[in-house]
Amino acid sequence: MEAAAKVVKALMECGPSYSEISRRTGVPIPTVRYILRKRLPRLGFSVKAAINYGALGLQRYLVIIKPNLSPNYMSRLLNMFGELMYLNYYTYLMRRGEFLTIFNLPPEYFDDFRRFLDELKSLNIVAEYVVKKLLYMRVLPFRVDCFDFRKGVWRQNWTETRFWVPEQYEDPNPRPKLDKIDLLILKEVQKNAFIKYIDLAKILGLTRQTIRRHFERIARTIYMYAVFWVPPWNPELISIPMIIEAPNADEARNTLINIPFNYAELRTEDDEYLTLALAPSIGLYKMVKYVSDKISCKNFEFMDMAYTLNFVIHHNLYSNKAGWLNPYEIGIEKIIRKIGLLGRGS
Repeated sequence: MEAAAKVVKALMECGPSYSEISRRTGVPIPTVRYILRKRLPRLGFSVKAAINYGALGLQRYLVIIKPNLSPNYMSRLLNMFGELMYLNYYTYLMRRGEFLTIFNLPPEYFDDFRRFLDELKSLNIVAEYVVKKLLYMRVLPFRVDCFDFRKGVWRQNWTETRFWVPEQYEDPNPRPKLDKIDLLILKEVQKNAFIKYIDLAKILGLTRQTIRRHFERIARTIYMYAVFWVPPWNPELISIPMIIEAPNADEARNTLINIPFNYAELRTEDDEYLTLALAPSIGLYKMVKYVSDKISCKNFEFMDMAYTLNFVIHHNLYSNKAGWLNPYEIGIEKIIRKIGLLGRGS
């Protein structure tokens, strides 16, 4: 295994500590630093802190929205939801003409959340919607064993199905021990996985000792430093953003977990299983055949990356005194104002 593969594997296991990665891999610290900060970004790699939102007291919900607005208008509205309404992620499903969204919210606000969605429908913003509780949404480890770091291509033997990682459920903690500083640190770590204590102290106006104390607490909510690869040159010609949806989660996962370019997995309360993938164009046929031969697949869907966005932790919806806040009580007023703005321009 070449040095870059070793470094990526160790990074996912121990986090962005150059000295610990060097100790585990035998790669010198200057080389580790060069690989992570120079070589991998040039190849199209990025590193993100993957958060267990259940540890923060939040429940994930998958919401499929069929909008009455155009994708452009609806995405602008969803951007507002990403700031104020616990929306964590959205993407536009091109074949179905729908948005797949993920909301992370305190479970005690679910009834208000449903009323909020119903009001969107009553205002003719949304034609239909479906809500499903998620048992988890997890980022998968990057498959260093199936990627050629020199050529920047996937290598996949479709006859081998040996890869396995355990499922990790995200049960909401009813009494999470956190405060505003914890969430502000998490926000900055989500933006820059390699950020240092001294930089966090400058950004947040706190001492390094305070940053260290809070970071040690919130580090437990980071289950992996995830690695993603998007080809830096003409990515739309090289890889295809896809979602694969299948019933019977246990059977589906046994098959889909072995596709190396799957980067995230979701399991719903009603036993559906979804994976998000950046499928290489040249291998798309083989991937579809592999899936079709092994399981009953409900849907192959293509994501429009022009209408796809991920949001950082909603630190603005947390109060040290009251805990997580409920924005849905006043949300509809914000929506009306937003629709008014959208109606006056594109």
